[in-house]
Amino acid sequence: MNLGICCLIMLLSLGGTAGCGGLGPVRLPPTAQVQAPKKKEVINQAILVQGAQSAVAGTRDYRLGPEDLLDINVYGEDELQRSVRINGDGEISLPLVGSIEAAGSTPQQLEKRLQELYGSKYLRNPQVSVFVKEYRHQRVAMTGALKTPGFYEIIGSRSLLEMLAIAGGVDEKAGDYVHIIRQKRAGEEGKKVKLEDAPQSFAPNTETIVIDLRQLAKDGRLNLPIHGGDVINVPFAGNAYVLGSVNKPGNVPVKDNLTVSQAIAMAGSPVSSLAAPGDIVIMRMDENGQSERIPVNLKRIVAKEEPDVLLKDNDVVYVPESVIRKFLMDFRQFVGGGMSLGYTVAP
Repeated sequence: MNLGICCLIMLLSLGGTAGCGGLGPVRLPPTAQVQAPKKKEVINQAILVQGAQSAVAGTRDYRLGPEDLLDINVYGEDELQRSVRINGDGEISLPLVGSIEAAGSTPQQLEKRLQELYGSKYLRNPQVSVFVKEYRHQRVAMTGALKTPGFYEIIGSRSLLEMLAIAGGVDEKAGDYVHIIRQKRAGEEGKKVKLEDAPQSFAPNTETIVIDLRQLAKDGRLNLPIHGGDVINVPFAGNAYVLGSVNKPGNVPVKDNLTVSQAIAMAGSPVSSLAAPGDIVIMRMDENGQSERIPVNLKRIVAKEEPDVLLKDNDVVYVPESVIRKFLMDFRQFVGGGMSLGYTVAP
C-alpha cells in the first residue's frame, strides 16, 4: 500500500479518535435512559382512590330536576300518597297544596317544604317522605385517551376524578391535560382553570376548562364538579420523531416534559457506533410555518455541560452518522483486519 495513503489513514484515525472521544457508541447514563414516562401511574392511582371512595355515592345532596319521578308519602294519610314526575317547568302537582316548585331542591328540602304546606292548613305535625324513584338521565361524554371512553349516565354532580375513574382511568398514550367542555350558561362566565402553555380546544357557545393531569393528582381544587351535558376529553399526546443513526427510529410521544436525550433513549439507546452525537439537529416548525434548526450536542448534555432540550409536538430529531467513523469502518472491512491502525469500532 502506498506510504502516503497509509499516513493519511493513520491521521484520520487519530483525528477521529481525538475529535469524537473514541469510536464507541454514546451510552446515556441511567438517569437519562428513561423508559417511556410512567404511563400515568400517579394520576391513575389518584383516580382509583377517588373512585373507590365514591363507589357507593349517596344521593342526599342530589338536586331534583325535570323528568325525575318522585314517590311522596304522608304518614297516616294514604290518600295523599302519590308518584309524580317533575314537569318541564320544574314543578309537581299534589292534592290540597297544588303546584309546587321542586327542581333545584334536594329531596330533604322538598320534604321540609311539604311539611310546612300541609301543616299550615290541613294536617297536624305531618311526616312527609320524598323518595326519588327514577332519576332523570344526565349524560356525560368521555372521549380521547381513556381506557373505556363513551357516554356515561350520572346522578347529580360528580367530580372530575370520579368520572375519570368511571372511564377506567387515562390511557398510557394520554397527553398531559384534560379538557372539560360545557355549554355556556346565561349570565355566567364559568370557572376558568387554565395553565400556562396548555393547549386550547374551544367550540362555539361552549367554555373549555383545561387542567394539568399531574396537578390534578395533587391539588384537590382542580377536582371540579361535573354536570350532565359536560364533555370530558383527554387528548392523546403529540409525537416527535427520532431519525438517523439510532437503533429504533420512529415516533415517540411528547408528554411529561420529554427531552431530546430521553427521546433518543426511547428510540433505542445507545445510539449506533457510527453516530455523531455532537452534531444532532432538531428540526422544528415555528409559528409562521418556517423551519428552524436547533443544534444539539448529546455528549455535552450527558456530561451535564449544557442543558437538555425539551421537545415539542412534531419535532424531528436527526442523529447523523460520522463521516470519519463510516470511512474507518468501511476501511477496516476492506483490509480485513490485516493492519492495526490504533482504533477500534465498538460492536
